[in-house]
Amino acid sequence: MDFSVDRLNAMDLETTSELQKVFKVANVSCRSDFTETALMKLNKNPLIKIISSLMNLVEKNNELCKSAAGKIDVMKSEKIADQKLIIEVQQGQMNSVQETVKSEMKSWTDVVKKNTAQRPSGKPLTQNSIKQAVRTVNEETKRSKNLMIYGCHESDKEADFELNKAVKEILKGTDVFPVPLACEVYRIGRKEPGKNRPVKVELACASEVDSVLMRARNLRESKVFKHVYLGPDRTKEEQLAHSKLVKEMKQMIQKDSNKHYFIRDRKICSADKSLSSQMPQSS
Repeated sequence: MDFSVDRLNAMDLETTSELQKVFKVANVSCRSDFTETALMKLNKNPLIKIISSLMNLVEKNNELCKSAAGKIDVMKSEKIADQKLIIEVQQGQMNSVQETVKSEMKSWTDVVKKNTAQRPSGKPLTQNSIKQAVRTVNEETKRSKNLMIYGCHESDKEADFELNKAVKEILKGTDVFPVPLACEVYRIGRKEPGKNRPVKVELACASEVDSVLMRARNLRESKVFKHVYLGPDRTKEEQLAHSKLVKEMKQMIQKDSNKHYFIRDRKICSADKSLSSQMPQSS
């Protein structure tokens, strides 16, 4: 007999029905009246009938209890197995987190060492110098997620939704897939008549910025955005250094117009013009 809630309910009903029959044979109305005195008054045949009925109930209940115990053991084993699996998964997640933390801590340590190593010799490493190094890393991490757009038309009374729509179309124009969603979009600098202020676009991660910049050259083929230029979010020092590279690159172009020149990783690079369509936009 397989244990189930339905079988348990059926057994309860059967037990109640059989007890009512026993009470009737014993000429009693309830369990409290079913005493030794009441049984002593019965003849042999009714007493045998009562014993037989009760024995039948005991056997059925015994089988049901055995089935229930077996099922409980199975459920217990399954529960233990599930708990072991959960523990293993959690342990795996903890190990992964620990490895990630170790890796990140190592990366941060390396960056802090790099930044502090650039200090003039003879100067001791202090708590303030370490804090400054960490602030530098934080700023670089934040800037790596930003994209700068230059040449995006700015109307006199530009609404936020208009700017967001323009940025979305510019990102589409690069043919990057999937098109990243901008977390925040805003212009920087003081508004001046007749000038388009740069637009800063905050994306979810640095890899999205890299993907867009790698395809920014496709904007040159757009009638609407061919004068739009994309670049990374640079510090003032980096902007000055980049301007210097641009001037040097222009001089190189004047001397040798047979090559395609572009800036990559803060260096001036060149390639044959036949391959220029495959070259990324300078950044």
